[in-house]
Amino acid sequence: MFHGYNLEKKNKYKAKVYLLEETEAIGLTQTEDFEDKNLWDAVITDDLSSTGKDDDFNHYLKHNFNINIDWKKGENIKKNFTVAVEVYRVWEEPGMIYGTYAKEERVAFKNYADTPTTDLINYNAELLKTQDVDKKDSISSRFMVSEELMDHYLTRIEQDKKNMIQYIGDIEYTKREFDPCGYSKITIQDKGDASRSLVIFDETKPANEIDKTEHAFGIIAGDNRKEITITLDGLQTKNQFCQGSLLDEGQKHTQDKNVFQVDKVYSAFFRGEITTPDSTHQQQQNDAGIPTTVENSKDTDVIITDNVSNPSAAQQWQDRIDYKIESDKEITLKLRYLYNKSAFESLQGSNKTLNNAVNLFWVFRYFWFTDRIVQKYFLPISTCRYPNQIAKINVYPDIEWEVSFLITTGETHTLAGGKKDDVTNYPSRQNFKFSDRFKLTREYKGFSFATDISVKVNGDVHKLGLDKIENIIKKLADLKEFLDQFNSSNSVNASTGGFKEYFTFKLVSPNIALAFKWNLGYVVESAHNHKAVTMLNGALKLAPLIGVNFEVDLFIITDNIKVYGIGPITKFIRKSIEWVTETDIFVLAYVNVELHGEFTLVYNSINGFDSKKSYRKAILSIPFGVRGGIKSNEENVIILPTGEKTEKFNAEISINSGIDIVEELGTDNTGPYKKNSYIFKGLNVKVVIVENVFSRNRISVIPKIDETFEILKEDKICPDNTEYLNNN
Repeated sequence: MFHGYNLEKKNKYKAKVYLLEETEAIGLTQTEDFEDKNLWDAVITDDLSSTGKDDDFNHYLKHNFNINIDWKKGENIKKNFTVAVEVYRVWEEPGMIYGTYAKEERVAFKNYADTPTTDLINYNAELLKTQDVDKKDSISSRFMVSEELMDHYLTRIEQDKKNMIQYIGDIEYTKREFDPCGYSKITIQDKGDASRSLVIFDETKPANEIDKTEHAFGIIAGDNRKEITITLDGLQTKNQFCQGSLLDEGQKHTQDKNVFQVDKVYSAFFRGEITTPDSTHQQQQNDAGIPTTVENSKDTDVIITDNVSNPSAAQQWQDRIDYKIESDKEITLKLRYLYNKSAFESLQGSNKTLNNAVNLFWVFRYFWFTDRIVQKYFLPISTCRYPNQIAKINVYPDIEWEVSFLITTGETHTLAGGKKDDVTNYPSRQNFKFSDRFKLTREYKGFSFATDISVKVNGDVHKLGLDKIENIIKKLADLKEFLDQFNSSNSVNASTGGFKEYFTFKLVSPNIALAFKWNLGYVVESAHNHKAVTMLNGALKLAPLIGVNFEVDLFIITDNIKVYGIGPITKFIRKSIEWVTETDIFVLAYVNVELHGEFTLVYNSINGFDSKKSYRKAILSIPFGVRGGIKSNEENVIILPTGEKTEKFNAEISINSGIDIVEELGTDNTGPYKKNSYIFKGLNVKVVIVENVFSRNRISVIPKIDETFEILKEDKICPDNTEYLNNN
């Protein structure tokens, strides 16, 4: 298509290349149609005006690109793709007022969907897994994208890169070399975070610390590129003796691309000795003006082979898009993470709504971070002194997961001492606030519950709410309903005898909140700050996990005391007062047993658990006391189908106390510890007087008095028992 344009002297030409789906491209001839159907982000352009050799009338365009899964548009069918090409004559004309204007005229075009090329003898068999060698007419100007290409593509690319690193051979240096053409140090640095850098080579270090190129510099990136700089200290190639070790004949390391070998690199000889003594070394030093010493008097050179590799081809790199050579001693790599955004392709069909929902499931490929998700990149760095040092960069996805779970009845529970414990309060030493995370979506017999999974990709949050735990919740609710049968609806008036006559108990509803999040982050410790590791944060709140409330009617006990006729006497006195005052008198004793807890977890895959931030606390709370009072026999009745009614007046006085038994596991400045505490929650008296006023078909509750008086303060029953544990 470009034949001869590079030899024309009078005019200049350029080409535009469009990528098209073959069935969509048939019959297209106009530029605007090509532009409309083009699948590349931008039209590929190429200058055809470069002068060729006398015997070369052709111009070649080679373009590497990643296959975007979005081309499939949710369809699970194989598709054929082709190209359309236009040739333009280009020139400049002076503007009417300012400068010049670029002009172009289309002089040729070809739509390969309508006029395909034929009989291309040999495809790239390794890439396309097919060959055309039968000499029969067949279409060669198209390629096919299959359902699973994204998986195969990423797997193949990663394998190609690993293989090439092995083919090139990362030479390990355990002693200094002394060729004049060389460098002394290689540093990899995150351009956006100056605190994150890694020295992978330093010839001034002791012998066993010179070469650290087995370490890879880790970065977290997403669809947006992240810039990483590789710099060389003490670079000496200009005006130095350079024998072009591991280069083409006649090539020197004065060329930037011969130092940062993005396009071409030779393998070293690995069978037997990797190096050979350099007999001309001292002459090289003399020519470079370097005095000979005992230390630098001898030198070796790496042995070159015929094996040549192209790192840019293996890594799909393009100049100034994926990298930019800033100078002979600095290069910037512009790297991003290529997500595999294909999922369940075989399930997809014509239903686009279903397809879009299924397509989001690709994020579960990255639900847990293992070595398989790492995308590796590399750059060979070479001079005569230290050929083929390979800088390695591991790129990790920018993904954060969070899983949250809540089950609650919406009640707040009273711990010993009258303190309210709410499930939405977050545990100490952790930044989870459960009330910000949940929208209760399900109810069953008084229980509300929600499960939420969210994933943050490149800063964008996707909610994946999953409320699939009904069976567990319903079994808990059914159990509570069964146990509640033993709870008298009005224990004050219980007089039927039997089990419920003497005391009642009820199961305290469990309130449980759990949240975990994990993501990839950088370890702060300077020795490992170039590494990206799995970070895990978790919090669990039990308010409570379980509890039982016991309540005893003291009047029923006294009524049944047979000694000296005490029971009948006290019962007669009480009933007489209730008859005269038109009230019910009650005196109840209660004791509750509830298990509360907090749990936090901070972990990373390098340092393990962070003992100072990880924390566990369990509280066995036992509030107890006595309450007594009166309730009016007079009732307000609301005329509704339910026949609601309530007493007009009630008054209550209670004496409350309790004990908390606390076990705590944590870490302080001394080290990990286990601490047991026994806390008397003080003694207080509470007085409540309430009048219920009926007006306009509703009940208004008017508190007359609601006061609490502290009699004894909270105090420890005995000193804390703190035991420091060993580091294990």
